[in-house]
Amino acid sequence: MSSFYDELIPGLASKCWQVHKFGGTSVADANCFLQVAHIIEDQLDINNDVLGPNAKNLAVVVSAMGGKPKVTDLLLEAVRHASMREHDKVDEQLDIVLSKHSECLKILFHKEYAEQERLIKIIKGGLNDIRDILKTVSLMKWQAERISEVVSGFGELWSTQILTALLRMRSNQRLVEKFGSDSISNIVKALTTTSHIHHNYVFLDARRVITIDEDAIKDGAVVWHVSEEKFMEIFKEEEAKLGDARDSILCHFIITGYVAINTDGVAVTLKRDGSDYSAAIMGKILRANSISIWTDVDGVLSADPRRVPLANVLPEVSYDEAMELAYFGAKVIHPKTMQPALSCDPQIPIYIRNTFNMRSPGTRIFTNATT
Repeated sequence: MSSFYDELIPGLASKCWQVHKFGGTSVADANCFLQVAHIIEDQLDINNDVLGPNAKNLAVVVSAMGGKPKVTDLLLEAVRHASMREHDKVDEQLDIVLSKHSECLKILFHKEYAEQERLIKIIKGGLNDIRDILKTVSLMKWQAERISEVVSGFGELWSTQILTALLRMRSNQRLVEKFGSDSISNIVKALTTTSHIHHNYVFLDARRVITIDEDAIKDGAVVWHVSEEKFMEIFKEEEAKLGDARDSILCHFIITGYVAINTDGVAVTLKRDGSDYSAAIMGKILRANSISIWTDVDGVLSADPRRVPLANVLPEVSYDEAMELAYFGAKVIHPKTMQPALSCDPQIPIYIRNTFNMRSPGTRIFTNATT
């Protein structure tokens, strides 16, 4: 898979970073989560367990579970019903949220009951928090934007923790198979005396990093130096936890999309196409080599396939061309998503890729396109 991307250049903390973002359709159910895990492992070339010059650290940005119905939509509907004091309908929406996640966890962790229960407990705790918040909405009969933002952001918190747990489980299973031991701590210690590498996946709530100044412009502006300092502090903490094994372990961050925090410490969201924007923000913070947006299409099409049946996937488009296509309604990415990548030096290429057709190279969006 590395052949799809340009030569790796060190970024933040002298690491070679790649950012991958998976939208709601990519994490719609258990099978989708497994496909995403497969893509991530393929990007890391996990079968090659010797640390080489092409080793890279990943930042994986995750949306809330999609499909029908979407988790974000269910949560926003719960807020709306609460504002109308339709308590039965609030319970109905939240019950669907719990069922959707529970069914997914039962499949993914059918042999890991303790992990399944841990994640269910996290989701139930979040739903209890949401119910407490919605009591205020019901009392005031007021669907406040700030409350909607807080509630709608829970979906990303849950899906990101599910993916992190899945990747950790699969990584640990490979270690056990390789070293023939069921003690992960002993295996990791053994890594310090071998040339083998281990992949460590860290859950990261983006509200610990992405900081927005809501007074700067209408949609808020990223406070770049603060956001970078926050991430660097977290990265150092995670590296320190690895101790003597740090040279044999690559640390990857699984990050919530859509959510952020403002300069007053209040939870906010990045609004429309927020998870794509999260990926671009992380790309700039990390000075990443690439940003891949994984969705359910093979790339940017030359025309609307509903009007032009023979429309084909464009291998490359320039940033200007992509913005023009987006302006006219093409299913590309929102122009604000491109801005952080465009403002970097060197600029970061963005790839539009298909989760369900991972061997397709997709479309490359960059300053110098050849099409």
